[in-house]
Parts: sequence; structure tokens; C-alpha cells
Amino acid sequence: MRVRVNRTVKNNLLVSKASLLVLAGVLSLGAPSPDCAWSQHPGGAAARAQLEAGKFAYDRYCAGCHGAKGDGKGPAAKFLNPQPRDFISGKFKFASVPSGELPADEDLLRTITRGLHGTSMPAWNLLPEHQRLALVAYLKTFAPRWKEEPPGTPIQIPEDPYRGSAADIRKAVKEGEKLYHTLTVCWQCHPGYVAPSQIAAWAKEANQPFTSVRPNWYQPVVKEDGWGQMLKPTHFATDRIKTGLELNSLFRIIAAGVGGTAMPTWKNTIKDEQIWAVAYYVRSLADQRNNPLRNLPLSSPTPAAPPPAQAAAAPAPVAASAAAPAKAAESKPAPAKAAATNPYE
Repeated sequence: MRVRVNRTVKNNLLVSKASLLVLAGVLSLGAPSPDCAWSQHPGGAAARAQLEAGKFAYDRYCAGCHGAKGDGKGPAAKFLNPQPRDFISGKFKFASVPSGELPADEDLLRTITRGLHGTSMPAWNLLPEHQRLALVAYLKTFAPRWKEEPPGTPIQIPEDPYRGSAADIRKAVKEGEKLYHTLTVCWQCHPGYVAPSQIAAWAKEANQPFTSVRPNWYQPVVKEDGWGQMLKPTHFATDRIKTGLELNSLFRIIAAGVGGTAMPTWKNTIKDEQIWAVAYYVRSLADQRNNPLRNLPLSSPTPAAPPPAQAAAAPAPVAASAAAPAKAAESKPAPAKAAATNPYE
């Protein structure tokens, strides 16, 4: 009994080195300096007080990852993937403004409040709002760009044309699937989720040329981002979407794009109704992440059919994989209500 207790205590005391370094950053209560850079801030005493409060909160909660200088090189940064944001560059990924422009204050506040799913950036919604606003003001002191240009104009989210019945949602998902694989060619970076033959059929319907898809069609393409780091675009059926699954959030990211990446701004390039449809389709993919009944292809299709002499002796891999589930279904049929797990089918 004593051994079991000791092991339990020992396991509870095992804290990763990265966690300790983050904790060290959280506990570093750097007091505001009387000769700080904003001592002559033109906004007056109130603005200076807000910046001092922002520095205090930043040193306490943020410097462990983002670094005391805002360069993304805090003591815990080397243990984190993706890397913490470098504020000195003045480039931000997630905002409501067109990609590449400075974000609005509400964009920075949203990220601080909600965090980023699937990363080490937590939600700081437990901090009082005035403290989060002070952090927003202080973050803007790191990059000279904030003194040289104004923030971009936020993209307004229009009314959702598909917000209604289940039939409307299914219509949106179906239209979004087609747009994702044709007009917006999202599969150039993100995975493809339909057979290449389906894209060829859509192209034929629209009298558009289509030759082939890229290699590793069902996997995302790793590319270098604007910070010199290798970035894997989101696989919507397996990865967490960093900004969440709310339709308004998905519309905002698709419309505005993602700064520092190959994700472009689609607002005014395609219709708002089309952006909504793609948002519904992306959410339908994400909803299948924990669905055991999903049937999404996760490996690239065979580039060429086998020679005729071998075709009869060796069935195609797709046919073989389809036979096994069919046999399992005969021996143990699934409950009828399981088919309703995915509301978009």
C-alpha cells in the first residue's frame, strides 16, 4: 500500500520543464519603470496608466511564452509548437481586417479573451476586461508599425442566408463542398475531401478545364509562413480549428484571410453567400472529427490503374477496403439511430 501511495505522489509531482518555465514567466512580476518608453505618451496620464497596467499584466501572464521584449522568445517558447507570436514584426494571423493589415483592437481582445484552440495560447477570459484592454494597448508598443499606419477596417459579417431549416443547412454544405474544391481551390493548401473524379465532373459541368490534383491530395501542404516557420494548414476533419467552430468566426476568417500565410482575403472576390457556404462545409468537416461513422479518405488515390493482366489477380485497394466493412456490417449491423450522428447527411 505504501508503494502505491508513493508512486501516486511521485506522479503528481512530475511537472514538465516547459510548464515550470511558463510558471516562472507568470510569476515574474516586473514592476513598471518610472522612465518607461511611454512616460511622455501624448494620450495623457490615463493612457500612461493603462500602458503601465498592461506591462504589469504582460510580464505576469505573457512574457513566459512571448518574451519580455515581445519577440516570441520567452523561456518556454522552445518547447512550444506552434511558436508564440512575435509582436515586434507587427504581423498577426487572425483578425477581422483584410489579411496583412494591422488588426483592430477588438481583434486582439478577441484572441486574448478566447485563446487559440490547439495551441499553447489559453483563454484569458478570467482576467477583468480592463486588464485585457490594457494588454491590447501594451502589445501595440512592441512594433513600430503601429506608429506608422492605422489599423485596417474590419469586415462586417452579413446576415447568414442559410440560417433556417435543416434543408437549408444541407444545401449550404453541398454548395460549400463544390466551392471548396473548384472555385476557391482550397485543396492547394488544405486537404481534398472528395475523389478527383468528382472535381472533374464539376469542371465538366461548368465547361472549365481540369487536368489533375496535386500529390498527397488528401493531406495538407506544409509551407513556410511569414515568420519563417513551417506551417501545416488545418486538416478540418482531424485538427482543431484555432479560432473555433462558430459560423460567424469561420465566415470572418474565410472573408479576411490569415495574415502571414497563403490564406488570401476572399471578401469581394467571391459572393458573401458563397463564403457562408464554404463556412458551413468546413464546419461539417470539423463536426466529423469525433464521428466514428465518418468515411473520409485519408491517403492519396492510386495514380494509375494496374495493368490488365494484374487487375483480375489483384483487386484494387479501394475494392478490398470496401469489402471488409461490408462483411462486418453483415455480422454486426449498426444501430439505426447511429446514422443520425452527422446532422449534415
